[in-house]
Amino acid sequence: MAPEELGELRYHRLLVAIDGSPHSELALAAAVTAARRDGASVTLVAVAPDALAEAARWPQGPVTAAPPSQETADTEAEHLLRAGLERIPRDIPVTRVVRRGKPGPQIVAEAATGRYDAVLLGARGVGRMGSLIGSVSQHVLHHADIAVFVAHAPRGG
Repeated sequence: MAPEELGELRYHRLLVAIDGSPHSELALAAAVTAARRDGASVTLVAVAPDALAEAARWPQGPVTAAPPSQETADTEAEHLLRAGLERIPRDIPVTRVVRRGKPGPQIVAEAATGRYDAVLLGARGVGRMGSLIGSVSQHVLHHADIAVFVAHAPRGG
């Protein structure tokens, strides 16, 4: 008996986690490709650190640098979203979401809202928002209840 032939994947709503890294840029490019082909919408999500939670982790003694304010963290997340939005062709419907907290759990929480068919994110990040490091992509892979695609940009690319 011959194996069943695979069909193409089709998506209507894609969630793309961005952090400005080459890996997340590749995830965004893949989402644009799929959105164009399938007529899908894209939601960009950037996760800002929760300034109160981060401040609680700092030592109580003399500190040489203060943690960023929530306003600063949110502004940086919005900057990432605007930069991502500018790279998406105008014919693709786009929504932007800023979440606060740890990236892995926040991406999974957004995916769990039931509005998406798949999550696309970078394998590792070096973005200004506190990177989507391998542990984040691993968290999303293991906890999301929808399809997850992890992009790994080639070295030097």
